[in-house]
Amino acid sequence: QKTDIRAKISQNPQKSQIMTIRQQPTSPSLNHTPSHDFPKRYRLLGSDDFKAVFDAPIKKIHTAHLLAFIAKGSADSSRLGLAITKKKLKHAVARNRIKCLTREAFRQQRSQFETIDIVVIVKASYDKRFDIGQEVDELFSKIHQKFGQSKTD
Repeated sequence: QKTDIRAKISQNPQKSQIMTIRQQPTSPSLNHTPSHDFPKRYRLLGSDDFKAVFDAPIKKIHTAHLLAFIAKGSADSSRLGLAITKKKLKHAVARNRIKCLTREAFRQQRSQFETIDIVVIVKASYDKRFDIGQEVDELFSKIHQKFGQSKTD
């Protein structure tokens, strides 16, 4: 059951507005959806983690604008690190978008990877009309071909 909360907002005593806020019930829903989080255990956090991947990659995977460094993982699951610099992408919106798309692609496929550490960097800037999401998908498709769990060494 939804409840209405009415709050009176007034900046001027003669002019006031009424704002209605709808609250969702606090009881848990019956349909459980899978988690869409990106917890710390799936991230490369420290500079030592990034340095280990940059210094000893077992594979580098290229696309037109992106480069992924792959190293054997030291944790119990695959981890992702992002090194998206202001030098390559001037606008924060573009940097945040590529980070969001990369995290989402990794989150959807992380259970299918061997235990690897991945660091993604931007090689070259791109026009804001360019569909970088397609290139992120292409990058993770290449990673999956090389490091999918079904692949035997």
